[in-house]
Amino acid sequence: MSKLVKKEWLIEEAKSLIKLMVVDDERWIREGLKQTIDWGSYGIQFIGDAEDGCEALKLIEAHLPDIVISDIRMPSMDGMELIEELDRRGLGIKVIFISGFSDFVYAQKAVKLGAFDYILKPIEEKVLMEVIERCIGEITKKRELAIRLDELLGRVRESLPLARQKHLEMCLTHPISGSELLSKWEALRIDLNPKRLIVLTAVVHDWGERSLCKSGSSQLRYALGNLMEEVFREANISCAACLLHENEFADVALISSWEKETSIPDQEACRLAKLVIEDALEFLGIQLTIGVSGMGEGTQLIFAFREALTNSVRYLLDGTGLVYGPVSTGNEGKGKQPVMVTARMTPMPMKAEALDMAWSNRIFHAIKLKDESRLSELLDQQIELMQALVKQHSALAVRCEMNAHIGILLSKWQELCMAKGGSEPCQITHQQKLQLYRSSFATWKNAILSAFLKKDRPVSGSGQRNTIEIALRYIHDNYHRGISLNNVAETIYMNPSYFSRVFHAEVGETLSRYLIRIRVAKAKELLERTPLKIYEVAESVGYKDFRHFVKTFKESEGMTPAQFRNYGA
Repeated sequence: MSKLVKKEWLIEEAKSLIKLMVVDDERWIREGLKQTIDWGSYGIQFIGDAEDGCEALKLIEAHLPDIVISDIRMPSMDGMELIEELDRRGLGIKVIFISGFSDFVYAQKAVKLGAFDYILKPIEEKVLMEVIERCIGEITKKRELAIRLDELLGRVRESLPLARQKHLEMCLTHPISGSELLSKWEALRIDLNPKRLIVLTAVVHDWGERSLCKSGSSQLRYALGNLMEEVFREANISCAACLLHENEFADVALISSWEKETSIPDQEACRLAKLVIEDALEFLGIQLTIGVSGMGEGTQLIFAFREALTNSVRYLLDGTGLVYGPVSTGNEGKGKQPVMVTARMTPMPMKAEALDMAWSNRIFHAIKLKDESRLSELLDQQIELMQALVKQHSALAVRCEMNAHIGILLSKWQELCMAKGGSEPCQITHQQKLQLYRSSFATWKNAILSAFLKKDRPVSGSGQRNTIEIALRYIHDNYHRGISLNNVAETIYMNPSYFSRVFHAEVGETLSRYLIRIRVAKAKELLERTPLKIYEVAESVGYKDFRHFVKTFKESEGMTPAQFRNYGA
């Protein structure tokens, strides 16, 4: 059998032999599901049924089904208790709940606890099989992933480090059963105690004076992973580093295992993490922040990893170059017992959803015009907003929002560069992008200014650019005074006609058009946020002639100021 044929056969095998059982205290429901559905035609083996959770566990231990269809309310052990027991054992079985309308709230809660889905009684075969087919799809994907991993293990002598890396990354980002973890760790020679694990995540904020490309940062992550392993192994702590090339929050994760005689492992992990930070700065020239999780089992690595990430992102407020550990550790050695990781401690954060497109548009406009003064002002406002968001959301949620915002700016910048046909090449380096995604509140502003403004782009002369920057600052400071082209030109000691041509070449539009946009934008803010009368708004943004203001506003926005205010309300 050729390798290609064997691979195709294994994938087809992964799609077959789905084992299913039913748990319900009403016999007519069990018999109905068993007799009325031709399970074999769907590629499913019906292995049996049980009348409560206790009986179901015996059947599960004997046959290890892939799917369990269970009622919620049953004697002895109900469906909720059953799914909790399956989760505790780490079996990875898909549970589909069936329930009456009165149990709807319980069914929803069960889904949040890990059930695959729920179906209301009376059960319709079409609805049930749609849910089961989705369930089979996930099981098949998981089996195919396992097959691919088995193929990788078949070449273990050639690429054992790569196989370890891939598997450890999967352990940190996907749920894994205890039996699967033990077998893979034995095959990959991962010498860790799966019962007592602590995860550390290291994020690099400053890559030193070196200029890094993507491969260069990968090499530094490899060196950092080796350094972390060396520090922990010198303290007789078994560990394994996992490089995080595609993670937006951290660069390296370290999984460490701790023997029972170590009294306070989370504190000791924080102490060793501090040594890692010191050694990384001395030997690699990079500055780190490290997050440390509480202790958990191998099947809970995904939650420990999330907790370590959540802890590390506290650098946003409290600063970089530090170790952020579990709450009990306090980073001051006050903890008495190791923190145990649970599934409910570190859910993935919801987005803060406050830095909307309006922010992106205003900031990118300032970037496009190289208006450092305006950009600086907007970034200060943005930082103030994010600091307020941290009080309402987790730091990790705000970091997600910041990174999404940076992604929008980079995408728009790339589009601008392409639109100019290479006349203004995108010179944001890989290193600058990394710093944008890893900056704290204290460095966020400088990272953006450095990446988007302080580059050697081809312009008509640095002196000319500085002159335009002075003119833009003057415009933003005095637009409400009714300034004109002559006023601005006099301020920078330039001939008005010549200044007009230079301004248009640098900014991309005439000064009068630019002034109108600035004034209209400010007028819109005042109309939305203040009770000022429309003629007062006109005066506030530099229009002494009320009718001229209304006409200009309508030409710009397609509606009068009064209509805008009413529409906005």
